[in-house]
Amino acid sequence: MVLCLLLTGIVGAESLPDLPRRTGMVRVMDHSLVDDSGPFLGLGVSYFTALWRYHNDRPRLESDLAFLSKQGFHYTRILSMVGWYSAWDGLEIAPIAFTSREGKHVDVWPDYWQAFAGLVDLTYDRFGMRTQITIFADAQLMPSKSDRIEHMRKMLSDIVKGREHKIILIEIANEAWQNGFPGDEGTADLRQFTRYLAERTDVPIATTSNHGGSFETLYRDSAADIATWHFSRDRSQDNGWHPVIDCRRLAEVPGCPPVSSNEPIGPGASVASESDPVRLVLAAAYAYASRLPMYVFHSQAGVFGITRFENTPAIRSFRPMMYLLPDDLANWHTFNEDDPASPVVAEGCLSMACSRKEKRIIGVPVGIRQEGMTLTARIPMQVHVVDLMTGKERQNIRLNAGERKTISGKPGAFILDCTSD
Repeated sequence: MVLCLLLTGIVGAESLPDLPRRTGMVRVMDHSLVDDSGPFLGLGVSYFTALWRYHNDRPRLESDLAFLSKQGFHYTRILSMVGWYSAWDGLEIAPIAFTSREGKHVDVWPDYWQAFAGLVDLTYDRFGMRTQITIFADAQLMPSKSDRIEHMRKMLSDIVKGREHKIILIEIANEAWQNGFPGDEGTADLRQFTRYLAERTDVPIATTSNHGGSFETLYRDSAADIATWHFSRDRSQDNGWHPVIDCRRLAEVPGCPPVSSNEPIGPGASVASESDPVRLVLAAAYAYASRLPMYVFHSQAGVFGITRFENTPAIRSFRPMMYLLPDDLANWHTFNEDDPASPVVAEGCLSMACSRKEKRIIGVPVGIRQEGMTLTARIPMQVHVVDLMTGKERQNIRLNAGERKTISGKPGAFILDCTSD
C-alpha cells in the first residue's frame, strides 16, 4: 500500500511512515539477510564514537540515534576500542589501560563492559536499530594475541549472549592491515579469530577489509558469513562514478561469502569525499542489485562526530529506496551488461545492475548521459521508471521484444521496475 501511494504521489517521501521494527536473530541465506520478519536489505550508518558518547555524552547519543532511526537505518557500525592514533585524542575507547602511539596514557574504563551492553540495549530497545560491532579498530592497544582472544571471549559472554537479536554483525577488525594485523601472520590470526567467533555464536561474523592482502586470501573458504570490504573512493575514473560501481567486482567470488559495502565514499570521508545525494543513494541501490546485502552510509559525522548527522548531505535521501526495492533483491539473479540472457539492454549509461526474479526485473542505471538512455527489451515488458529518492513514477512505457525506447536523462536517481509478460 505504501509503495502504491509513493508511486502515485499521494504520499510524499517526507510523509512516509516509519519502517517496521525488525525482530529475531539475523541470518544469512544465500546473499540475503533474514530475520523473523523475513528478508531485508541492510542499511547501516557509521557511528564510530557511539560507545564514547554512551560513556560521556548520552544526550547527544540519544539525539543522534533518534534521528538515524527516523531516516530508515537498520543498524549502526560502532568501534569497540580506539585511541592508538592522535586523531582520536579525547575520544578514546578504553577496554584496557594503554599508551598511544604519541605516548599519551589512557586509563581503562572501569565500567567498559556495562557501557558496551548499555549501548547495544539502548540502540535496539529504544530506537529499533541493531548494532554492527567492529572489535579491533585499533588492535595496537592490545598487542598480545592471548589478550585479544580474551577480549573476544568476554564480548561473547558479556555483550553477545542474550542480545543476539540486537546485533546484526560482528566484524573482527577495521582495515586490519594498518590496525594491528599486518602481513601473513596478521591474515592467519584474522582467519583464526573469525573461526573462533563463528564456532561460539550464531550472530553473523565478518573479518575485515584487508587491503594489505587479497580479498580471496582472506575470505575464501573461511568461517565468515559476510565479507566486509571498503571499496574505491577514486573519483578520477568513470566521470566520478567509479566509487558507485566498484562493488560489482566482488558481487560473486567463488568460495567467498556475500559482501557488505562497509565503508564507502560519503560526505566528509577521508581520501575523497562525495556529497551528491544522487550518487550516494544510487551507490546503495546498485550494491543491492549487484547481490550485496549490506550498505553502510559513511560520513564525517559518523567518524569523529565533529559535524552533526542532521547537517550531513544525503542522509535524508535513503528512506524511499527502502520501500521501493524488493526486500530479497540481493538473492535475485543479476546479469552482467554483456550477458545475452539479460532481459533488457541499456545504452547511454556507464553501467546498469539488472536483477530478475520470475517476472519482475529491477534495473539500477548509473552515469546516464544528458541525451538519455536507450533501452532494448529482449522480452515483452512493462517498464516503470521510478525516482529513487521520492518514490514517484517518472515514466510508464511498454516494450515489446526487440523494441527500443529512450528514457529521459534529466538529473536524479531512478530505477527501472519492470514486469515481463
